[in-house]
Amino acid sequence: MFPCLFPESFPQLWEIIKKNPEMIKIECDNSVEKQKILLTLLPCTIFLLLSVITSCKSYPPQEAENSIVWKVDPHTKLSSYIDSVEYIVLETHPDGLFNMIEKLVVQDDKIFILDFRNRNQVLVFDTTGKFLFPVGALGRAPGEFLETRNFTVDSNHIYIIDNYQSRLLLYDLNGAYIETNQLPGVFYDIAILGNGDYMFSWQPLKDLPVKKENKITITDKNLNMKKELLPTNESDCCNLSKLYFFTQNDDNIVYHTLLSDTIYLFDRHDAFTFSTLTIDFTAHSIPMKWKQDYSKVTENHQYLYTTPFVTPKYILGSNDSEPYLIDRKNKKVIVNSREKDDYFLLEPEFAEGNNVFSYLLNDTYQVMIKDGMKRAPEEIEEKLEKDHYVLIKYILK
Repeated sequence: MFPCLFPESFPQLWEIIKKNPEMIKIECDNSVEKQKILLTLLPCTIFLLLSVITSCKSYPPQEAENSIVWKVDPHTKLSSYIDSVEYIVLETHPDGLFNMIEKLVVQDDKIFILDFRNRNQVLVFDTTGKFLFPVGALGRAPGEFLETRNFTVDSNHIYIIDNYQSRLLLYDLNGAYIETNQLPGVFYDIAILGNGDYMFSWQPLKDLPVKKENKITITDKNLNMKKELLPTNESDCCNLSKLYFFTQNDDNIVYHTLLSDTIYLFDRHDAFTFSTLTIDFTAHSIPMKWKQDYSKVTENHQYLYTTPFVTPKYILGSNDSEPYLIDRKNKKVIVNSREKDDYFLLEPEFAEGNNVFSYLLNDTYQVMIKDGMKRAPEEIEEKLEKDHYVLIKYILK
């Protein structure tokens, strides 16, 4: 009649009743009647006691951000978070030409730039802008690739994904080829865990013959499968206009897919452990049924476009229309001022600590100057006018 009311179901409660039998003591001469009363009262007694037990439990405080409501603070200028800026002119070298920056990584005083759609290669500069070398070359020989689908860098190696040949190529930080390994599938981005294991991302695409059940794959150093995470679902956007899905910091690998309101923060030292942060766009959120079809998204919808960079103080990236900065402590969403200002934030290409790198074009620079931004040194303006590659480095407060 009451299948859940057994001692083994509530061990704490049963111990209390055994020590305090008077709690359910019933004065009644008729044993049958007594049984009826007991069965009537026992559920109520259990409910009340469970309420007491539950209320006495000590729960740790919830310090995670969990959710941030996208409500732009109109009273705070983004420039108030910027301490200063520096400019880096990239050397114009025949072997270092590119059309656009689709991924940028700064590691060990080197700047690594991928132009996937045009150059299909990683180019390396030092932090003064001097061109150093291209990574690998197109071809089928050892150290060559047919595609640089994506890349990452750690303190030891440069890692290149070549999906055409299902290969992962490794080079040292000076560009010397080390080895090629066979990939266990098609992947669109890569990150390196603290123990040297690999984390790969995959994204469903319309009409693509390759199908997977999960978006994240973790392998060991030899590319043996260890675990898959984050099942694919109906809300996954089937669009590859977004090139990279991972960013990282000292503690986390940050993962995000196009049109998703959820940011995943994987522990670099235990990838099976992760937390999530949701950006709540309230009335401007994209309906779940439309998230698979990018063409149905309108200007009335808001969403994160790039995978955010997460630092101890800030979350930075670009949404559907502009760059943003989120003050993590105060949960403030800040965008560029609509009025004249000293500084304007361009789309972050890379962020680490308080340093943020963006790509600066002359047309953009001229607009920002008209809107009040402090002028760059004269030699930088001359380079911009001649369409040289220029990075702007923001030093945040």
